[in-house]
Amino acid sequence: MGIFTRFREIINSNINAMLDNAEDPEKLIKLMIREMEDTLVELKASCAGVIASRKKVHRHLADMQFREEEWEGRARLAVEKGRDGLAREALMEKRRYTRRAESLGEELQEHNALYDQYKDVILNNI
Repeated sequence: MGIFTRFREIINSNINAMLDNAEDPEKLIKLMIREMEDTLVELKASCAGVIASRKKVHRHLADMQFREEEWEGRARLAVEKGRDGLAREALMEKRRYTRRAESLGEELQEHNALYDQYKDVILNNI
């Protein structure tokens, strides 16, 4: 999390700078507040990007799950019609969508974890 580290470093460096240059503390405090606000804006923008990406992955996952069920239905229909070759191909397609859905599920979990981290940092630093 580079942005979290940056946020912490800005706070620490500003406090140190303020102590070093105690001759104009009001100016330094204003500068520190402005930098913290800028960093918070960046955090919020990054969080918005994660939210958008998370929604996109969620939609894609739902589509993969729908296609997975669709191919399973095709496989069943092919078996009912006695077309085992087609059923086998349909099951192969289903497996392909299942793997993709599993991958997207993992990606969605990563996005959710990242979103939770951003949310915690933002809420703790407002």
